[in-house]
Formats: sequence, C-alpha cells, structure tokens
Amino acid sequence: MNRTKKTNTSERSLLTMVMLMVFGASLFTACKTNSYPQKTEPVGSGDVKWEEKQTSEGWSMVSNKNGTTLGYSMTSGLSLIQVDGYAFKDLNRNNLLDEFEDWRLDFETRAKAMVDEISVEQMMGMKMNPFGGWRVNPDSLDSVMKNSLDLGYRQLRAPRGGTADAKTKVNWNNMVQEYIESLDEIVCVPAVWIDDPRSGDVSNWPGNLGMAATFDPEIGAQYGRMMSEEWRAMGISMQVATQMDLATEPRWKRIPGTFGEDPALSMDMARAVINGWQSTYDEEGNDLGWGKHSVNNQMKHFPGDGAAEGGRESHTRDGAYNIFPGGQFFTHVLPFLACMDLPGKTKTVSAAMTNYSVGIEADGSPVGDERVGSSYSQYKINDLLREKYGWDGYILTDFGILTSKNYGVEDLSPVEKRLAILEAGCDGFGGEGGGLQESVDIAMESYELGCANLGKAEMDKIMKKGTERILRTHFNIGIVDNPYLSVKVAESTYKKPEHEAAGHQAHLKSVVMLKNSGGIIHKASAGTERPKVYIPRLYSAATGGWRRTPASAEPGFNLEAAGEYYDVVTDALADKFTGPADEKGNPTLSPNDIIRASKEEIAECDFAVLRITSPQNGNPTFMESGGMRDDGVESKDIAAEREKYIYLPISLQYRPYTANSEFVRQESLGGDMIEISEQSAEGETKKFIKENRSYYGKTGIITNESHLDLVLNISALADKVIVAVDASSPMVFGEFESEVDAILVGFGGGRSAWLPDEVFLEIIAGKVEPSGLLPLQMPANMETVEVQFEDVPRDMECYTDNEGNSYDFAFGLNWSGIISDERTEKYNVAPIVGQPPQLN
Repeated sequence: MNRTKKTNTSERSLLTMVMLMVFGASLFTACKTNSYPQKTEPVGSGDVKWEEKQTSEGWSMVSNKNGTTLGYSMTSGLSLIQVDGYAFKDLNRNNLLDEFEDWRLDFETRAKAMVDEISVEQMMGMKMNPFGGWRVNPDSLDSVMKNSLDLGYRQLRAPRGGTADAKTKVNWNNMVQEYIESLDEIVCVPAVWIDDPRSGDVSNWPGNLGMAATFDPEIGAQYGRMMSEEWRAMGISMQVATQMDLATEPRWKRIPGTFGEDPALSMDMARAVINGWQSTYDEEGNDLGWGKHSVNNQMKHFPGDGAAEGGRESHTRDGAYNIFPGGQFFTHVLPFLACMDLPGKTKTVSAAMTNYSVGIEADGSPVGDERVGSSYSQYKINDLLREKYGWDGYILTDFGILTSKNYGVEDLSPVEKRLAILEAGCDGFGGEGGGLQESVDIAMESYELGCANLGKAEMDKIMKKGTERILRTHFNIGIVDNPYLSVKVAESTYKKPEHEAAGHQAHLKSVVMLKNSGGIIHKASAGTERPKVYIPRLYSAATGGWRRTPASAEPGFNLEAAGEYYDVVTDALADKFTGPADEKGNPTLSPNDIIRASKEEIAECDFAVLRITSPQNGNPTFMESGGMRDDGVESKDIAAEREKYIYLPISLQYRPYTANSEFVRQESLGGDMIEISEQSAEGETKKFIKENRSYYGKTGIITNESHLDLVLNISALADKVIVAVDASSPMVFGEFESEVDAILVGFGGGRSAWLPDEVFLEIIAGKVEPSGLLPLQMPANMETVEVQFEDVPRDMECYTDNEGNSYDFAFGLNWSGIISDERTEKYNVAPIVGQPPQLN
C-alpha cells in the first residue's frame, strides 16, 4: 500500500517536472517567436562571423561561418545587417532583423512571417504566371520585364532551350534579381524561374513513358538528381511537372508524359523522380534535403486527367470531360498521394497543377456534385486535397483556365472566375498576367468582390495563405538568401558528360523488344562481316496548327550514325518536287518524289530496317486555342461552334477506322448542358439537356497511314525486316506484325523528341541487350479499345502475335526470350485500386 502511494507521489513529481519543462520550452519558444524584429549590430563590429567578396559577375557573395551564403548587389540599394556576428539581408530596409530575414529559421516559418510584409497588390502580382513576353538580352532589361517586376511578378518563365547561351542566362537572371533589390516600395522577394520539361540545353533523357518502360524507379531518381543540378545552374527552380496522370485511356494524346497506366508503377516512378528533383545531394550521394540543387516540382494534373472520354484531350473544349464508368476516380489520385510522402528529406512534393477537366461519374453525375473544371472545384481542391489528404502545398492552375478552358463557368465574369479559383483553394493563375497592370487590376477587383461576399477577414485569410504557399517555394530552395548565378558553374554544368552518359543508358534500358523471330537481333560477334542494310526514306506529310512542319522524306535513321554499324543502302529524291505549291509558289515534296532503291539493291541487303511512328490522329478539335498558349480573350461563341463541330473517333490503327461496332458508346457520358426551348399548351418553356458527344458511325483521321504502306511494301521486297516504332500511344500491331521479323518500340525522349538514333542502332546491332518492358497494354483491335473503360487500368484484350506472345503490360523480350525478373514479379500483378477517403 505504502509502495503504491510512493509511486503515485513520484509520478506526480515527474508529471510536474514534465509540465514545467514543457511550459519552459513553450515560454522560450514564445519569447523566441516574439523576439522579432531584433536590433542589429554595427556591420563589421564585434565577433564578425562572415566575410564578403565580389564575384566576377559583379554581385557580392557573403559567406557566414557554418551558415548560409548570401548573394546581393552592392549597387542595388539593398544592405547587409549584422546580428550575433552573422550577416543577413535587410529585405524590407528597416535596419532590423525580421523573422523572414533570419536564415537560421526553417523556410516554413520565414514564409509565414513574410506574408505580413506584403500588400494585397503585391500578393496579386505574385499570383501571376504568364508566358514570357519580354526579350532576353545579355546586358539590359526591357520595359515589359521591368513593368512585370514592378507589379510584383515573381514566377517568371525561363528563357527557352537553346535561344540563349549559359552566360546570357546567368547575366539575365542576375540583372532581374538586382532590379528587384532596387525596388524600395515593396518587400524584396527574388524571382523564381519556372519551366516545362526542357530539351536542347540539358542532358538528353527518356520522357516519362520511356522512363516507365525501364520499370526501374532508381533511373527516375537519378534523372531527377542530375537534371535538377543542370536546371539550378541556369537559375530555374520550379518545374511545371512532374506529370503523373494514369494513362488508362489508350487514345489520350498526353500519354507520352505519363508513367503509363499501372497505378503501382506510376506511384513508384513519380515518387522517385520528384524526390530526386527536390533533394540536394552531396558528393557521396547523401540526401541533404532542400538545397542549392533543389527544384520545386508541380505534380500534375491533379486529380488526374487520363480518364478522357473517347481519348479527347482537355486542352480543347471537345476534351472537357474525364469520365469514370468503372468507378475509378480515386485510383487516379493514387500517384499524387504517393508524392505527398516522399522517401527523402524534402518529405512531400511542394507544388501541384490542376487539370482542366470536369469529372463525370458512371451515372452521369459530376464528381463532387460540381459540374466545373478542377481549378474551380471546392470538392477536388479544398475538400479533398487540402482537408481530407492534408496537403498544403502551392497550387497553380493549368494555363488558359480563365479564358478558352473555363469549362463549367462560362457564365461567370472574368472577376468572378478569379475569385472562384481562389475560393476553391488554388494559389496562382496559370498563364495569367500578360496584360500587366490590367491583369492585376482585374485580379484586385476579384479581391474586392471577395471582401464583399465573404468579408474582408476571410478574403485576407485566403490571400495570405495562398501567398505563404508561394513564398515557401522561394525560401525552401534558398534563393531569398542568394538568387545570383555563376557563369563558371553554368558552363561547367551544361550537358555534363556523366549526365549525358547516364541519360543514354536510360534510353537503352527504355527500348522494348516485342518480336525477334529467329533471333535476328542478337549479341554481336567479334570479327563478323559488316551487314548490308536497307534503310528506306519515310514520308511525313506537312502538318498545320500550332506547330507547322513541311512535308519531308528522310531516311529512318541518320545515315552517318547507321554507317558506324552497317553498309547502308537508301532511297534518292527527285530533282524537282511535284507536290502542292507552298505559300511562295514553290512545289512541295510529294510521296511520288521518293525514288526507291531497286528490287535488286534491296535483295542484296541482309535485312531492311524501317523506322515508323505509331498512328497519328488528325481529327479537328473543338475551339483549338493554340496548344498550351492562350490569346487572353474569353471563349468564342460556343453554341455556334458546337452546331458545326462533328465528333470523330480517335484511332490506334493506320487503316481507316469507322466506329460502328456494338461496343461504341452511342450516348456520351460527358457533354455540356445545353439550354433548349419546348413548346407546350402553357407556352414556351426552357430546360437543360446534356449534349451527346458520341462519335458512333464516324471515321477517324490518321495522318501517317503511309507508314503502314511502307512496312508492307518493303516486307514484300526484303528477305528480313526489322521495324523500329516511335510510339506515342498504344497501337494495333495486327496490321503488320506477321509480315516482319522483329519489332522494337521506343517511347521517346524529353518533352517531344523521338528516341535518339544511336539507341535503336546499338540494340539492333547487338551491342546492347534490350531490357525494356511495356508500360501500357497493346490492344488486339479497336473493338477492345471501345469495350474498355476510360478510367480502369489494364482492362483491354491484348494483341497476341504469330509466335504466341501477348503484348500485355510488363511484356518484353531480351536475346533469350520473354523477360522474367524481379521487375515483372513486382509489377505484373493485378492493378491496385484507390479507395475514397472517409468524408464527413
């Protein structure tokens, strides 16, 4: 009894001590929190723990002992302050150390503290995210850039590709940051350069789908680590990516940017890639968390855009609807959830981009009972992403959401749309801001409307929270402390040889061998005679639209590259072309202008190597807005456009496809609500009906049917034929598979480029054994494409070739036959399915 009493007394004493310790800690924390702003010491006095030197680029580098390195311009008007012997930047010019200026604090605390320094007008400027309308010069800023910075724009589009060398990009960045420091009327927030995935001035890696074909997330992680170093050397610190939509609809145009259709593989690849992009690593490969090589990533397009009805793409109005006939809306959310729990020290993806689409359930009702695009959806953003999943990162809408892609909110005014986006939980306006002062003025009207509708306190809360999220993507990467760049670092990082070598190896591992009759592709033997190979020219018709290209007829491979392995025979071109006249009146290239090699020349070759692309859709689109770019005007007369628009099927075969089977949906699930008038005894009444977007009975348009013709014609002439396919989607292989001896598939590199020639050639020549696996099912025919549900992964009947192999997810061949390894064991199982959260 006494023992029990003593124990209770001890417990009470221990509890008292713990409470005092907690109270003391909280008191210390409160004192520390309330100790800002702090008085400063005379710069250079006392125990100085920093040193300063001028760089060759003209900016000052300040190195704090065991602390953060600062960068600023001594001529900009920005000053250093000193506290506890350390140097800090006086970002608001009050000669005091404010909480957001103290680099010893975490980035979340600093971002939250800075919000109180920023006016609503500057907050609105920070929400702007236009495509660059300025000229990139190595030694001056034009008026457009200066006006943008004056208005508080801080999310700026990086100079594109190879249009500027490393020195110009460095000087351009440094001039922008110096100009920001000279603006004494607003708090100093350095600019963040953002961009979509780049090509031309970075090392060459597979695109996401090619990465997925390796079935190796570590390759994705390596890509992120290396690419982020290259980006930061150019000053780019936010990627409008990583795309992680599930490619469950095989006709969808944006499949190349995905990690395929399988949730498990997509989750693993997305986590690995984003973790690699966001973390900085030391020379031993240790994860340091946010640092000098870190790049913020925007996971996109939340909550997934791959369940596109009929494969139509949401950048245009005909693709406005994602549908879920299989009830798999939450399966499409899985990759995004995976990236909210990263394995590295950055812990979670820092940003996101919404999709354009309106979600429709199997019963025709809208997802979340909101028949609006995701950027306007309270359910998808605030209720689901913010509250139920607890994610509090920065959200940028996809571009053009206020104008041509304003699905479901067409009747709202420009001011009301902006307010609706903010109320839904988004933080930045993608593509908005090109009007400079006018853009900010309209946004400020939305703020005033919000104050009237919600109350000023609630509207200010929305504004401050959104600005805080944006600011985190400035503080976490360290540019608030040092936004300046070094020419030496930029030039030494440009296409690093080790990065290029790693990218090439990733390309090789991404190639999938589907067929290899008689082992025609095999390990090269030393001392064997060089084969003679026929490589025909491939005719490509001229294209229109946003990216216009003239007709061409180039050999399938660069002849010099192919000459490293083979004696090459190819076709000639006529001296005079006979195709339609161009805008200058000159005749253009036609297929008849290709002079094919003779039967005798082809017969002398050991084999022919043909390179083709998967079937390319040429259907018109409803209210095409120029791809990603917008003209800044509101939507045209939708009703008039709808009257003349005809919905056509998207085909995955070369030959004409007419969608008239019993499996074609004759009543679309998605469709705009159209107001109609009805006459009755009581008079005219109006009601809304759903538009029918069915393409039943129509025939799709394929622009490269000639690729199939080439394969079949050459197969009739050559003894053996190898076909290399540049694939941007699944395709029906039954049109030519039985006529050829080997098939290789590559899923491209970078944002839009096809696989480098050398990659296919090394594998065909037997220098490298193929190891890629299909990240997508290949359909048996178009009927099975119609049968499958747009939202369900891996639900097609797959093509079986004349050797009995099924072109299913995770199928691939090496020199020995069908690949069966730890990758297929892990991923070639039944797809996982997402479950909805428990909603209150």
